Amino acid sequence: MFDIPEVMRMAQGMARHAAARQVVIAENIAQADTPGYRARDLPEFGKVHAQARPMSATRPGHLGAGAQHQTLSAVIDRTAPARAPNGNTVSLEREMVRTAQNRQSHDMALAVYSSARGILRTALGR
Repeated sequence: MFDIPEVMRMAQGMARHAAARQVVIAENIAQADTPGYRARDLPEFGKVHAQARPMSATRPGHLGAGAQHQTLSAVIDRTAPARAPNGNTVSLEREMVRTAQNRQSHDMALAVYSSARGILRTALGR
Protein backbone atom coordinates (compact mmCIF):
# COMPACT_ATOMS: atom_id res chain seq x y z
CA MET A 1 0.00 0.00 0.00
CA PHE A 2 2.52 2.62 1.13
CA ASP A 3 6.10 2.20 0.03
CA ILE A 4 8.95 4.05 1.72
CA PRO A 5 10.43 6.67 -0.65
CA GLU A 6 13.90 5.88 -1.97
CA VAL A 7 15.46 8.92 -0.29
CA MET A 8 14.28 7.69 3.11
CA ARG A 9 15.51 4.16 2.37
CA MET A 10 18.90 5.60 1.43
CA ALA A 11 19.05 7.70 4.62
CA GLN A 12 18.21 4.61 6.69
CA GLY A 13 20.97 2.68 4.94
CA MET A 14 23.43 5.49 5.53
CA ALA A 15 22.57 5.57 9.24
CA ARG A 16 22.97 1.76 9.46
CA HIS A 17 26.31 2.00 7.69
CA ALA A 18 27.51 4.71 10.10
CA ALA A 19 26.46 2.59 13.09
CA ALA A 20 28.25 -0.48 11.74
CA ARG A 21 31.35 1.58 10.95
CA GLN A 22 31.38 2.97 14.49
CA VAL A 23 31.47 -0.60 15.81
CA VAL A 24 34.49 -1.39 13.60
CA ILE A 25 36.25 1.80 14.71
CA ALA A 26 35.62 0.93 18.36
CA GLU A 27 37.03 -2.57 17.80
CA ASN A 28 40.15 -1.05 16.22
CA ILE A 29 40.64 1.24 19.20
CA ALA A 30 40.11 -1.64 21.63
CA GLN A 31 42.77 -3.68 19.82
CA ALA A 32 45.30 -0.85 19.55
CA ASP A 33 47.82 -2.68 21.76
CA THR A 34 47.22 -6.21 20.47
CA PRO A 35 50.33 -7.56 18.73
CA GLY A 36 49.73 -8.36 15.07
CA TYR A 37 46.25 -6.83 14.90
CA ARG A 38 45.42 -5.31 11.51
CA ALA A 39 43.16 -2.25 11.42
CA ARG A 40 39.82 -2.83 9.68
CA ASP A 41 37.24 -0.61 8.04
CA LEU A 42 34.01 -0.85 6.05
CA PRO A 43 33.76 -0.08 2.35
CA GLU A 44 32.39 3.39 1.56
CA PHE A 45 28.63 3.80 1.81
CA GLY A 46 28.27 4.70 -1.87
CA LYS A 47 29.80 1.40 -2.98
CA VAL A 48 27.74 -0.62 -0.52
CA HIS A 49 24.51 1.15 -1.46
CA ALA A 50 25.11 0.68 -5.19
CA GLN A 51 25.70 -3.05 -4.71
CA ALA A 52 22.72 -3.52 -2.41
CA ARG A 53 20.15 -2.02 -4.80
CA PRO A 54 21.18 -2.67 -8.40
CA MET A 55 17.58 -2.92 -9.68
CA SER A 56 14.18 -1.91 -8.36
CA ALA A 57 11.35 -4.41 -8.01
CA THR A 58 8.03 -2.80 -8.89
CA ARG A 59 5.91 -5.81 -7.94
CA PRO A 60 6.18 -8.40 -5.16
CA GLY A 61 6.70 -11.20 -7.73
CA HIS A 62 9.86 -9.69 -9.20
CA LEU A 63 13.20 -11.29 -8.48
CA GLY A 64 14.82 -9.75 -5.44
CA ALA A 65 11.59 -8.22 -4.17
CA GLY A 66 11.52 -8.13 -0.41
CA ALA A 67 15.23 -8.84 -0.13
CA GLN A 68 16.54 -8.02 3.29
CA HIS A 69 19.37 -5.64 4.09
CA GLN A 70 22.85 -6.75 3.23
CA THR A 71 25.12 -7.42 6.17
CA LEU A 72 28.20 -5.25 6.28
CA SER A 73 31.51 -6.97 6.80
CA ALA A 74 34.71 -5.21 7.73
CA VAL A 75 37.79 -5.68 5.61
CA ILE A 76 41.44 -5.14 6.47
CA ASP A 77 42.32 -1.50 5.88
CA ARG A 78 44.98 -1.46 3.16
CA THR A 79 45.55 2.28 3.66
CA ALA A 80 46.58 1.87 7.30
CA PRO A 81 49.96 3.30 8.25
CA ALA A 82 53.05 1.13 8.54
CA ARG A 83 53.05 -1.57 11.15
CA ALA A 84 54.31 -0.88 14.62
CA PRO A 85 57.19 -3.02 15.92
CA ASN A 86 54.62 -5.45 17.37
CA GLY A 87 52.87 -5.78 13.96
CA ASN A 88 49.82 -3.67 14.87
CA THR A 89 48.51 -1.21 12.25
CA VAL A 90 46.03 0.75 14.41
CA SER A 91 46.70 4.48 14.70
CA LEU A 92 44.64 6.07 17.47
CA GLU A 93 44.82 9.49 15.80
CA ARG A 94 43.50 8.05 12.56
CA GLU A 95 40.67 6.26 14.36
CA MET A 96 39.66 9.48 16.12
CA VAL A 97 39.49 11.28 12.76
CA ARG A 98 37.37 8.42 11.39
CA THR A 99 35.07 8.73 14.40
CA ALA A 100 34.49 12.41 13.64
CA GLN A 101 33.88 11.71 9.95
CA ASN A 102 31.52 8.90 10.84
CA ARG A 103 29.56 11.14 13.18
CA GLN A 104 29.13 13.67 10.37
CA SER A 105 27.82 10.92 8.07
CA HIS A 106 25.35 9.76 10.70
CA ASP A 107 24.17 13.31 11.38
CA MET A 108 23.70 13.89 7.65
CA ALA A 109 21.65 10.70 7.33
CA LEU A 110 19.39 11.78 10.19
CA ALA A 111 19.02 15.26 8.69
CA VAL A 112 18.03 13.84 5.28
CA TYR A 113 15.57 11.44 6.90
CA SER A 114 14.06 14.20 9.03
CA SER A 115 13.75 16.52 6.05
CA ALA A 116 12.06 13.84 3.92
CA ARG A 117 9.68 13.09 6.78
CA GLY A 118 8.79 16.78 6.99
CA ILE A 119 8.12 16.91 3.25
CA LEU A 120 5.86 13.85 3.50
CA ARG A 121 3.95 15.38 6.41
CA THR A 122 3.47 18.60 4.44
CA ALA A 123 2.26 16.65 1.39
CA LEU A 124 -0.24 14.77 3.55
CA GLY A 125 -1.43 18.00 5.16
CA ARG A 126 -0.47 17.07 8.70
